[in-house]
Amino acid sequence: MNRLSLSIFLCCISFLFTEKLMSQSQRNHGWVVSGSSSKLLIQGKEILNARDEFRFKTPEGMSQIQEIDYYLMLGEYYLRKKDKVGIANILYDLRTKKGEYAFADFLLTSLWKQSQGEEVQAIKIFDNYIQKEPNTYFRNLAKNMRTNLFQSGEDEKKSMIRMDCQKNKPYYSLCRVFRLQYYIDLPSGKEKDMHKHFVNIMRVSSPFFEDPNLEWIPLLDRIDEDLPAKLTFLGFVREGIYFQKMIMDLEKITDGSIGENSIERMAFFQMIGGDHSGAEESYQNFLKSAKGKKTSILNRIYVKLGALAYFQKDYRKSLEYYLKLDLNNWSSDIHHPFLNEPMSITGVKDLISVSLYKVSGADAALKALQKIKDPEKLSEADIWPKLRISQMLMDQNPELSSRMTDEIIYMAQEKKWRRLEYAATILQGYNQIYRKEFRKSTIELTKSRGILDEENAFYAAEFLRNFGFVFAHTASGKKGPVNGNIRDGVADYLQNNMYEDLYYIRNYRPLAFSTDLFFEYALSHLRDDNDVWGLLDSIYKYNAVKWMRGRKGSPHSLFQIQFVDQQFKYLSGFSTARESKFFDSTYADSRETESQTQRKNEEESVRTLESAKLPTVLLLPYKEEFYLFTFNPKESKRNQLSWKVIHSQRPDTTEIIESVRDLISSSKEADTVQIYLNEAGTGLMRSLKKEIKETHFVFFFSLLPGSDPHKSLGVFSWKCPTNMRALEGKGMNLVDTAYFEGSRILKEKERLHLWDFPANSSSGAPITNLSWSCKSESGTLEEIPFLKLFRRIDYRTVPRMVVYTERVLGKSWSDYSWHYNWLHFWFRSGTKKIGYLPSLPVLDSGSVSGLADPSRYREDGIWIQASPW
Repeated sequence: MNRLSLSIFLCCISFLFTEKLMSQSQRNHGWVVSGSSSKLLIQGKEILNARDEFRFKTPEGMSQIQEIDYYLMLGEYYLRKKDKVGIANILYDLRTKKGEYAFADFLLTSLWKQSQGEEVQAIKIFDNYIQKEPNTYFRNLAKNMRTNLFQSGEDEKKSMIRMDCQKNKPYYSLCRVFRLQYYIDLPSGKEKDMHKHFVNIMRVSSPFFEDPNLEWIPLLDRIDEDLPAKLTFLGFVREGIYFQKMIMDLEKITDGSIGENSIERMAFFQMIGGDHSGAEESYQNFLKSAKGKKTSILNRIYVKLGALAYFQKDYRKSLEYYLKLDLNNWSSDIHHPFLNEPMSITGVKDLISVSLYKVSGADAALKALQKIKDPEKLSEADIWPKLRISQMLMDQNPELSSRMTDEIIYMAQEKKWRRLEYAATILQGYNQIYRKEFRKSTIELTKSRGILDEENAFYAAEFLRNFGFVFAHTASGKKGPVNGNIRDGVADYLQNNMYEDLYYIRNYRPLAFSTDLFFEYALSHLRDDNDVWGLLDSIYKYNAVKWMRGRKGSPHSLFQIQFVDQQFKYLSGFSTARESKFFDSTYADSRETESQTQRKNEEESVRTLESAKLPTVLLLPYKEEFYLFTFNPKESKRNQLSWKVIHSQRPDTTEIIESVRDLISSSKEADTVQIYLNEAGTGLMRSLKKEIKETHFVFFFSLLPGSDPHKSLGVFSWKCPTNMRALEGKGMNLVDTAYFEGSRILKEKERLHLWDFPANSSSGAPITNLSWSCKSESGTLEEIPFLKLFRRIDYRTVPRMVVYTERVLGKSWSDYSWHYNWLHFWFRSGTKKIGYLPSLPVLDSGSVSGLADPSRYREDGIWIQASPW
């Protein structure tokens, strides 16, 4: 393979590659792939395996439901293998059985006819069955299956009949899939009550992760091979990956290998889900299966691998993948991973130059870019590398960079290349700062806002534009009106910070103007201007970004919708051609609507403090110091919020303690003071409880606007654990597992849920692996996994208050991160207040109701409100 042109472009740089593997959990029902072997399990019992080539045998020792599952699973294998004898054996067996086997008979018969190209006959078989079947359940199964097999419509939506599914009925897994299809096709993209649809989708998809009977869905590839994509575009990427894995395992078992289309689709889902190592492994598997394929196909994968490594900040590995490209055999079908549009050879060289810059510096990247030869007639794609040169020249030669950028701007305006004009104008705004032309800088940055039309709005980078204003005004030495730019820039950065490295590629971000430098300039300006609310807003969001970046893994349940929506904005170019029809579908529209709704409901505002009734303390770290903010509701509006910088990394210094004493004193000897709950706040709380015992200290969790109706709460707990059963009749309402975990809805809205049962977990496991179990009075083992809580708790089932003890997490309050993640789950779900006690005191009918009283937690407990009091 001739890679000479790329080798010259990269100046012969090469690096070593290290492969990472990712383990998969194994199912106990259905088809199981394990290394080079595979087998068919029915409820954990091995029935057939690859060694006997999955030859048919009549099932023995199974219930009717298990037999039907067996026939359908083996049937899907024979259908893919086009095994006429195997299908004949199954159909013969089905027709000799008494019971509810008829639907399986008609289904497999129809599918066999379809596989033989006899579409009309296949449909006729279904129609005859539907016409004659008296049982509504079986008739609806047949109607839904006919719809799946022989009907298509707008957005691939299908007119499914809503089904109620019961485990004691046959074809339970098929029923569940049809039920899921019904619910995912209900949202039309823009409804006001979109959240209700998403809650229902979460509920109908949850059993697939919880019920052993649903570990395998027979005939899923024929029912709806795009079900994983539909779920992913809705925002339910974890669910999409689950079903895609099932489809791929069947391919592996029947065909001996997984199809390249399936592997690449899985890699895209993994990218969207934040599983970068899994995506890399999938692409590597693609390359192994694609040996001997056209170079253009290999190029497509190497571009994605290079971009994936860049996104993970492994720039050396990124270059190594790019070195494998053959630019002499380029295809226009290859899309830009971060822009999702066709990429020319010039475009890929521009992409590579950024990784080269990250590894070897500007000089090496500039030399590579300068080797790109211009065609006789320049297109927009040919100009982007020139803007890249201007970007990289800015540090060394701002004058030359400015002249080049001006030429690009004029050309872009003439040709109406809006994105190019936008990026060049932003870059020129920064360039003028280098050249000390501060007024020209603000003109360019102001001008940039009106350039992009609606079609290119996704390309906007508002935080870059607003950051630029701050840099320009600060560098000029003049006090400018940039408080609003700081506020807007920080707000936009809060939403997009995870993709900051991509702005170098997508938006030609100037290399020298870092985010850290922006915060230094912004905070300096706000301090000098004594804009205390702006200062609090910036520091608060700075800490929010640090917390988000420090989290490991991607969100679960409905919490993943916003995350997935952001992933699509930046990583949609990793998709395959099969997903193109979904980008403008109602699935994508519905995801965007739900994401916007969630984001709006979770927008924190420091101005929430203005309605606080209690003296308030926020201790926020910034680099090697703390910013201490105190709010005194007794002061005049102008003087309510105060601040000071604490030059220490200890949250319990004398200066901080004395500041809280002053706040209490100026608040007319306040009985209660609230503290913002972060790691510094917990350290401060411990000292305050010792130093100032006459005051009650409580926490608040966030600056979300919110109200608590302060209605009396009924106390509820899990009926199963022995210690809870002892409280029956003492003012405690004990409920079954389904009600306590949120699977079923309690009529009472004003509830306090009491948690006092030990967790099952290993010391090194993440908090999401927690579970709680017990033996019920009947002797059966019941369990509540934390991940099931994630899926089950919603606005209809979340309690108003939660009280829990140390046993629930198995960690003392000093282990901040576990408790914070537990609290984050409940408050984000809609709980208004939480009480923590190291251990549960002896309770009787008189003291149970006292669990909702804040004073109960004054001595040895912790009281946390969702929002400031």
